[in-house]
This record gives sequence, structure tokens and C-alpha cells, in this order.
Amino acid sequence: MGPFFDLHCHMLCGVDDGAQDQETMFAMLEAAYADGIRAICLTPHFSPYLFGETYEQSEAAFAELQEYVAQHHPDMYLFIGHELGYHSGCLPALEDGRCRTIAGSRYVLVDFPEKVNFFELSNAMNQLRSMGFHTILAHTERYRCLFQHFNWIREYVEEGGIVQINASSFDGAWGTIAKMQWKKLIKEGLVHIISTDAHNLTTRPPKMSVCMDYLRKHCDPETIEMLTWENAWRVVEDRNL
Repeated sequence: MGPFFDLHCHMLCGVDDGAQDQETMFAMLEAAYADGIRAICLTPHFSPYLFGETYEQSEAAFAELQEYVAQHHPDMYLFIGHELGYHSGCLPALEDGRCRTIAGSRYVLVDFPEKVNFFELSNAMNQLRSMGFHTILAHTERYRCLFQHFNWIREYVEEGGIVQINASSFDGAWGTIAKMQWKKLIKEGLVHIISTDAHNLTTRPPKMSVCMDYLRKHCDPETIEMLTWENAWRVVEDRNL
């Protein structure tokens, strides 16, 4: 199974609602490795109003994970970024580097509340792109406003926007409607990257394999490689998709 590249996960310990301690962080890494994941971008939430300013803490946790990987899994690649919880006033944090892009690239992973207003979401993505960032819309299948504005996703992709979906949504982790949206995005060729968005070992584990049987039935091997490996590499290497 694999190899997979997980571009969106919350494995770094003690910085958000992901892994809460070093033991869990290492166990999540082992679970990811067992699932066939061989490259990970750690993307702690950038939401100071929820978790405070955790830049230094996430750097320290990342260094610990790098050391663990070097000792136990030298064939694993690690990168770091942030998942930007978009809010008014967040843009200076991107400009001054407090909110990381993905692996220092032009790509920024952007998150909204599930019940975000459609115009707030679309305007925010337009603003970020006008600043020169390449936007990756995190777990696109979960935003309720886009159930009624599916055409916007097509336009967003045509204009160069990147769509990321969670492997676990196929397995029903976010409900029936999100699962249907997940399948529709795949069938219409509007997905660029599949990730785990893992937060723990139980309810939100680091597993890419849960959706592979479905992908094999509905996508050709080249497309599967793009969704689960190649496109993520293009992002961290700051190449165009």
C-alpha cells in the first residue's frame, strides 16, 4: 500500500487539538508509516484565538519528530507548514511569517468553519490569491455552503485553486452529505490532493488507505498517484500543479 504523501495532519504534540503529548505524536507517526505514508507535512492550526501563538512550540515538536524519524524511519520525509484558520486580521501573520505556508512555498492551506458563509469563503480565497499565494482549500467536502455552490468549486479550480479532501470523509467520518460531496468531487476531477487531517489514533487516525479501494474503481493509476503522492510533492517543492 502506498507510498502516500500526507500534506495535512495534526501530529505535532502540544500545539493544537491534535497529538497532546510526545508519546501520541510518535505513535501517530508509527500508524502513518504502517499505512504506507512516507512523506508528511505537519500542519498545526494557525488559530491564535483558539490555541495561542505556538510557533516556537511547533518548531520544537517538529525537531523532536525529525529526530525520531531519523532514528526509526530514515525513508520518511517530513515538512512543516500551518493550516490557516481564516479570520479577520490573519493576513499580517502570513506576510510576516508567523503563519507558515506549506514548506516555505507559495502554497497556503486554508481552513474555515463548516458553517462558513459562502461569500466570506469565496472573498477570502480571492483575497489570498490577489496577494500572490496559491490557495489550498482544506477538506473542501465539508463546507456546507459549497453543497449549494458547487459551480464555484469548478471556477476556483479553473482559476488555479487547489482542492484538498480528507481520506476519512469517504469512510463517513463527517457524515453522509460530506461523503457524497467527496465522491462527486472525485468523479468530476476537481480534487488535487487527498490527506488524512489526522488528529489522534482513534477517531481521526493518520490513514490514507481507507479510500483506496474506491479510488482504484473510479480513477486510473496515474490519477491516484497524483492525488496521493505527486501533487503534494509539487506543493512542497513550490512547483505548479
